Amino acid sequence: MMETVVVALGGNALLKKGEKPTFQVQYKNVKAAAKGMASMIAKDMSIVITHGNGPQVGDELLRGHYARSVVPQLPLYLLGAETQAFIGSMLERALTNELAAAHINRKVCTVITHALVEKKDPAFRHPSKPIGPYYSKKELAEALKEQRFPYVEEEGKYRRVVGSPEPKKILEIDSIRKLVDQGIVVICCGGGGIPVFRQGASYVGAYAVIDKDSTSGLLASSIGAKKLYIFTKTKYVYSDFGHLRGPIRKMRAAEVARSLNTYEEGTWRPKMAAAARFIMNGGKEARIGMLEDIEGVISGRTGTTIS
Repeated sequence: MMETVVVALGGNALLKKGEKPTFQVQYKNVKAAAKGMASMIAKDMSIVITHGNGPQVGDELLRGHYARSVVPQLPLYLLGAETQAFIGSMLERALTNELAAAHINRKVCTVITHALVEKKDPAFRHPSKPIGPYYSKKELAEALKEQRFPYVEEEGKYRRVVGSPEPKKILEIDSIRKLVDQGIVVICCGGGGIPVFRQGASYVGAYAVIDKDSTSGLLASSIGAKKLYIFTKTKYVYSDFGHLRGPIRKMRAAEVARSLNTYEEGTWRPKMAAAARFIMNGGKEARIGMLEDIEGVISGRTGTTIS
């Protein structure tokens, strides 16, 4: 019986700091990640893959902004759908090629995924997730003339912020379970899922961005996965993010839950929260570590382990 694990790929699976966001660069990085995931499958693991999409959504927002005089801009949640398909296609192709080269007979399938959020989630009243381009003060003033929106200052520039509500349910979860049961490698929940809320008997797209790690933890619990691997750009979770001092090698989920406010909100906190919640919901183990050292993280030689 294959052990089911969820693999959450961070943004560096696609783009590393300073790289140009071309298709060629992103596909090169995806191929490297696919090699590591193929090695997991070779160990008789049933993996379900999630991924971030922040830079890609930002690029789509820019394209829409500069082309708005020619074609209408799309809602934010549809940009999530677009990037799920784009990134899913790259991952699916790269992983299929790696499996074929290793003579591993496993199919790969991408599922465009929606995540249910609550319309009254406080995140909508207190938007905090930065998206899209950086504006100078002058550019911000011009943009606000076209459309009012909340924003934050980052290193002397300004960015739009949107709500990041908690995912409550993955709408395609039954289909994902059936694919996993058939031994298919599933790519899903890209960018945390396309956010929707209920309006009567209908689902309506929400102007929001869901945290990828939160949805990855929910996914892992929903399909009964035993382990959750969250891959990022550093070897460990650190007690001091800015200086990478104090690597955390092992923690109990209850201890993590008690200390969440000590972790930086936009970096370690969502990862640690997702890992702790997964364990408390019946998961066996969660690990957070460097994407380039998948083997080390799987074996426990590197990475932060939450149990």
